[in-house]
Amino acid sequence: MSPATTTIISDTSSTTSSTVTAVKATVADAVAAPASAITYQTIEVADLAATFADYVDLAVKTRGGKVLTTSDEWFAESHNLLTAATPISRKGHFTPKGAWFDGWETRRHGPEFDWCVIQLGYPGTVAGFEVDTAFFTGNHSPFVSVEGFVASPSAMVVTDPEDAKNGTSGVAVNSAASDQSSTVAVTASGAFVASLATVVPDTAEGWEQVQWTPILPKVALKPDSRHGFKLEVPTTQFFTHIRFRMFPDGGVARLRVYGKVHQVLPEDKAGVFDLASVGAGARVEAFSDAHFGHPSNLLLPGRGHDMSDGWETKRSRAPGHVDWSFIKLGVAGHPTLIEIDTAHYMGNPPKSVTLLGYTAEDTLQETPITLLGEAPVKPHRQHFFEIPSEVSSGPAVASIKVVMIPDGGIKRVRVFGSQSWPANEIPANSLIGQRHPLPDEDTWNLLTIEAEPITKEAFAPWGQVIEVPTYDPNSIKVNQGTAQKFSHIGHFSNLRSYALNDEVISANGNRSFDKTCPSDHKPATANIAIFQCYKPVETKDIGVRLLERHAYSSQMFVPMGGDGNGGFVVVVAKDRTSDGNPDLSTLKAFTVANSQGINYKPNVWHHPMIVTGRPVTFLTITHESGVGRDDCEEYWFKKEAAAVGNQDGVAAVVRI
Repeated sequence: MSPATTTIISDTSSTTSSTVTAVKATVADAVAAPASAITYQTIEVADLAATFADYVDLAVKTRGGKVLTTSDEWFAESHNLLTAATPISRKGHFTPKGAWFDGWETRRHGPEFDWCVIQLGYPGTVAGFEVDTAFFTGNHSPFVSVEGFVASPSAMVVTDPEDAKNGTSGVAVNSAASDQSSTVAVTASGAFVASLATVVPDTAEGWEQVQWTPILPKVALKPDSRHGFKLEVPTTQFFTHIRFRMFPDGGVARLRVYGKVHQVLPEDKAGVFDLASVGAGARVEAFSDAHFGHPSNLLLPGRGHDMSDGWETKRSRAPGHVDWSFIKLGVAGHPTLIEIDTAHYMGNPPKSVTLLGYTAEDTLQETPITLLGEAPVKPHRQHFFEIPSEVSSGPAVASIKVVMIPDGGIKRVRVFGSQSWPANEIPANSLIGQRHPLPDEDTWNLLTIEAEPITKEAFAPWGQVIEVPTYDPNSIKVNQGTAQKFSHIGHFSNLRSYALNDEVISANGNRSFDKTCPSDHKPATANIAIFQCYKPVETKDIGVRLLERHAYSSQMFVPMGGDGNGGFVVVVAKDRTSDGNPDLSTLKAFTVANSQGINYKPNVWHHPMIVTGRPVTFLTITHESGVGRDDCEEYWFKKEAAAVGNQDGVAAVVRI
């Protein structure tokens, strides 16, 4: 069954439409022709994917689409329209305003229609729409329409009939020749940047005064259904914004705006940019599998939010299996640098990646150009690979094939290059080839422990908590009854043999110490000192790079003037039985109030003092002899950090 073709005679000043069947016409520029004939086809659900296979969703959130303003969103917010994921149902779940819906829903009995203004993620020509009313059964909008707006009047219009048929926009204009011009550019990661001469409205009232161009006339919708509408001829004008209208009110779950990105290329053909970005016009033409995520996500700017906005395939079981995607670059060019980003793929990146290039003439992909051999990749990380100059200087590459060995997930692929050769040098201040670490990029696979409030019982293996007891039957009145004395709340220890009496030696189970101070050692004496910790941590995650211990002495920390505000964090660990070094698997962390103190037992591995909230001054007491290793021994977790791929020497994370 062939799709139905409908022509609507539409006028921008009227909301009514008359229908004429099987009359074909293009969508003319509304400024030039206020009344225009719009011909569209109704697409069956089964044919939607194939119909729009050569186009991208210009409005989806993952490409930067966003709702700027709306007439009403009482029951459900309009930004849900642009969510990449398919709609879901939470039947029986209610909010204070009514039943929960995954879409945009307005209140009843409003004006003639409800509307929202959407800024497209990328300016582009429009080929059609998908409107989904999933789960809206008694409250869907019966009719909708779409109009377009160009933020700068200097929009290029395609004049070649073949280009118009393919939905291809004209060459971008980079000019300041008049007040009507706009300057456009693409960032290193492919994001669209525009400095528009025309002021974009910043209020709902301002948007109501805009001269809108009809793109899709008033069309009927069914409840709980997907609807496809393909323009007989894609628009020749590119749009930066659209207005989506619902007649008279109701709800819609999703809106897809399919089209071709308005291609923006550097004026200097030797300039280096991302040839594979959606902003440059790149698109995915074929792929082996997209079970968990579509390969078109590879072309997006930024590093994404989670595994939902990357390319991920199902697990393979067959020996020798590989997954691949074929990408047509925005323009043929000479690649110089490749970036493979596995952000958020922590347990499921591919083992390795290969990148092959093809010239425009190699339509059968018979003569691949190896841009990247079988290169191993790590989880949750950006990888950069320089392309040899003898490859870059060769024939221009028009398309690439990304091969994952054997399967897995990749977030982004960037192919930096120039339209002509030789390419310009990449400026020193450029973002190209620079890492942009995510907050957890170096800590995601580390041991992470939650700090817990300190108690005497929990801290007992490592020392004592110094605080006023809530109840102590052994406390006594002193100072003629004006004070209460709590005795033996900590154990002040010095395990150096020459400073111990027989009782302490016996208590520690070792009577073999020589009690005579060695001639080359100073006797260990109590060092009463003040620690001023003036740099509180500013993050909830604290990286553990080292621990220290005082083999022969306890160490006491008591805040001076503590009033309960702020505080500090204590991190401790037990010995590893094999070599006596700290055992990360026994790591514990405690939060301590500023009105409490702590006393470490001798030989306890602990982190240097960490203060929170505000600076803290401590009174400390430690036995010291002046012999460095005897007084304080440090252990740096360099090997442990390297084993988990952390380049900053962090082996564990304490979360407070």
